[in-house]
Amino acid sequence: MKTKGIRISDIKDDKCIPLSDLLENISNEKQFFWALLWLDVTPQKNEGKYLVALQAKVNQSKNGLLITFESLIEISKKIFQEINVAIIACEIKEGLHRYKEDKEMYETCDIVLEMIDGGFWEVFSKNVKLIDQLAKKFQNIEFLTSDFQT
Repeated sequence: MKTKGIRISDIKDDKCIPLSDLLENISNEKQFFWALLWLDVTPQKNEGKYLVALQAKVNQSKNGLLITFESLIEISKKIFQEINVAIIACEIKEGLHRYKEDKEMYETCDIVLEMIDGGFWEVFSKNVKLIDQLAKKFQNIEFLTSDFQT
């Protein structure tokens, strides 16, 4: 199945839309295994200690941190602003690992959510309906292909 991508640059509260706004669009989340590959965020007030410890655990892990979708939702509530984030979802647990090439990750994983420098989200999915749904919800978008970096 072909992968489709979208870049979302919408602004909400003077920063790029939060992770929670993306997560609420994923309807079939229970069919996937989830992993945090990278986490660099500014925490909400009183959440710093928890998020600093989580960032260290995620960023120093060999293959990312396996996590439930429910935990992702809870974590998203603790974030004031996402700076650099990488989250992947795969129907097959073996697909959850760090990839040498982004293109391979985009084409292998069922869902890839990436925040780039606090400025925009890039979302890739084999589920074209998800990408189309995001395109309808957000205004400042650009469609991407899995090899857009080459």
